Amino acid sequence: MENVKSEMVRVERQMSEKLKEKVDLEIARVAHEMKHKLKIATVAMVVVGAIVGIWTSLRV
Repeated sequence: MENVKSEMVRVERQMSEKLKEKVDLEIARVAHEMKHKLKIATVAMVVVGAIVGIWTSLRV
């Protein structure tokens, strides 16, 4: 019976470690994806700003 309990504890610990690794990888993936989207949004804002600036200078 003691062997069964110790094996259960070992398996639970191993599963917990694997779950933590998966969660950490997912967090890293989402963070990378968000940084990429932020770069795209920043470039888009700069382009829109430039277009508005040019448009404004042409209309005046």
